[in-house]
Amino acid sequence: MTTTLEIDQKIYDALVESFGEAALKGKIDDILLSAMENLLEQYSKRILTLEEKYGVSFATFETMWDENRVKDKFGHEVEGDFMDWEMLEMEKRDMLSALVRLRGVGKK
Repeated sequence: MTTTLEIDQKIYDALVESFGEAALKGKIDDILLSAMENLLEQYSKRILTLEEKYGVSFATFETMWDENRVKDKFGHEVEGDFMDWEMLEMEKRDMLSALVRLRGVGKK
């Protein structure tokens, strides 16, 4: 099954210039997978920054949050970090799941 994907003309032109029109169709999957891997790396780096800042994993921080053991829990910075961190963890999990499905890891 195939799906049509619309992309900006400038992006298309740059891709055609880089790969050639004939080769582009074969490269699209690789380009999209590479973009997903790049996003995963960005999420991981941002998560690591928060882990270093607070000295714990998100799971531990979330437990501390729920138990009201986080200093200045409702301060702008801490609360913002918690929401960002939670979103990053969800995005990372979803991206990993998508990559596993796309790469066929775990197929029986």
